Amino acid sequence: MASSVQHVDNEQKTTVETLITILARLRAHSFSLFFEYSATSINAIPIAHALLDEGYDPNGMSDDLWTCLTNTYGKRAQLSQFLSPVGGSFSRVTSLRGFTPRTPLTWDDVAERFQRLTFLDELTRWTCPFYVDMLINMKGRGKTPTPTNRSTASRPKNLKEMLLARDGRFSVVGRIMDDAGPVPNSELPNGMARLHVARIIPFSASRRNPLRFMLSKFAGQDMEDLLTGQGINDPSNALLLDAMTLETFDAFKVGLECQNDRYFLRMLVPRRTLPISVSHHFEGEELFFGRGPEQVALPSALLCNIQLAVGRVLRASGAAETIDKILEDEENLNCGNLEGDYGLRVNASYLERELRALQGLDELAIDQQDSIVDPDSEDVLPITTRHTVCT
Repeated sequence: MASSVQHVDNEQKTTVETLITILARLRAHSFSLFFEYSATSINAIPIAHALLDEGYDPNGMSDDLWTCLTNTYGKRAQLSQFLSPVGGSFSRVTSLRGFTPRTPLTWDDVAERFQRLTFLDELTRWTCPFYVDMLINMKGRGKTPTPTNRSTASRPKNLKEMLLARDGRFSVVGRIMDDAGPVPNSELPNGMARLHVARIIPFSASRRNPLRFMLSKFAGQDMEDLLTGQGINDPSNALLLDAMTLETFDAFKVGLECQNDRYFLRMLVPRRTLPISVSHHFEGEELFFGRGPEQVALPSALLCNIQLAVGRVLRASGAAETIDKILEDEENLNCGNLEGDYGLRVNASYLERELRALQGLDELAIDQQDSIVDPDSEDVLPITTRHTVCT
């Protein structure tokens, strides 16, 4: 069937547009690159596509992926048979080969050639373990430490008290009144319940260097200071939510988008599947923080938009359900023990993933020369992959 797009030779596309177009064609043709993660098979193609199409920094990630795909002369030469250098028109390069193409290439043709690359496993290595591990740990979130019950007249306000001072007794999302206070005489919009602190980026990020590292790559900027020390417990990384809305937020069913210092609610699943307090809102509704009695730091625009981007990647890739299954299996394996960091709760495959993550950190600390790491070396922990095409 003929492609609905123009010939590649007549199109001008950036790196990210080219890779998104190719990955979209591979998804449409049911081409798969499976790898094993915690005894679960995951297809790298939809995740890679969603990372570039819905991620927070698609240009940075596409450049990173392109570097992985062209990190040797042989790989660059193979790709140059049908794509021009990065930043060019991405047309078929014929001057280097000294022949005239018989017919112009379509993007379907390019995708077909792309899936035949002998080094396509580099795409899997780029997707796993780093980005998949990031998505799983963001969705697993870990267990937030219980706040201290110290009671002294001079103690500073805890995080919940700061959020109540910022937003008042009502949660901005859900409009639920906190029950730690007198019951009002007037009717409440959506009821009364205990409000909980919901961190936008989970507390576990402060204890896991690989997770902070991948969130920095995902965001295209260093997030170390924001996710360690006081940063992880700052009001700019927190909301007040009732239990059901908190569960919905942690499951990436809703998120906050911040544009020009204005906040908007984004629903990532059908509205009818959300709790009543959340479905009371509408998609794109503007939300107002900071209407409490004191001036306290508002939710960080960067952290809100990163959390939303992670949710969009999970939904667009179809990986949310698979990750839920992995989390459920590993919770059952540990007899329901949820104490501590999620990364410490997983089964034996966790050790292999951590070793690969640490290896990746070491590789990025030095110049990536072809002689430094041989991808075919037995010293590199293997990622089990298999390619399939459904016709």
